[in-house]
Amino acid sequence: MSIKVKLALGAAVLALGAWFYATPYLTVRGMQQALDARDAAKLSGYVDYPALRNSLKEAVAPKSVLELNQSKDKNPLAAMGAAIADAVIAPVVDAMVTPESLALMMRGIKPKPGLPQGGADEPATGGASEDRRAGVDTAMGYEDIDRFVVTVKQKEKPEQSLGLIFKRDGWFGWKLSAVRLPE
Repeated sequence: MSIKVKLALGAAVLALGAWFYATPYLTVRGMQQALDARDAAKLSGYVDYPALRNSLKEAVAPKSVLELNQSKDKNPLAAMGAAIADAVIAPVVDAMVTPESLALMMRGIKPKPGLPQGGADEPATGGASEDRRAGVDTAMGYEDIDRFVVTVKQKEKPEQSLGLIFKRDGWFGWKLSAVRLPE
């Protein structure tokens, strides 16, 4: 094999490795562009909604069920409350996990369930995307080869960070599949 072929092969392997490493960053960038364009359909292409809903149900349900189980001795109806907690939580999570509420979470805004389409108390025609991101700190990085986390927190509430967890979808694709809620 000639030196030119070896160099070309080495360059190709290096480029493939760089692309493999950069794909989650490109996915986050694509999601941000979809947010800026207010393109819910494009944003939905980056999200595994069933996995995201299950993640939120698991994150929310244990806290409420644990509270009910701790009060069983004091309140006999707590056992029944623990049994129906899942029936109450599931529809709320399903209603909250929408492209619109996801867009708010990525900007560090907590969605409010009472507002249309999971909205928050902000006008639909907000300022420029840079203005919306001014009060938000974002950090991102790999947790392992198949898990990438974007941590979003508002500058005035840094203790309430939200983790957006992406999982690999094929060799080069990534989908938002879980959320790590503030404690």
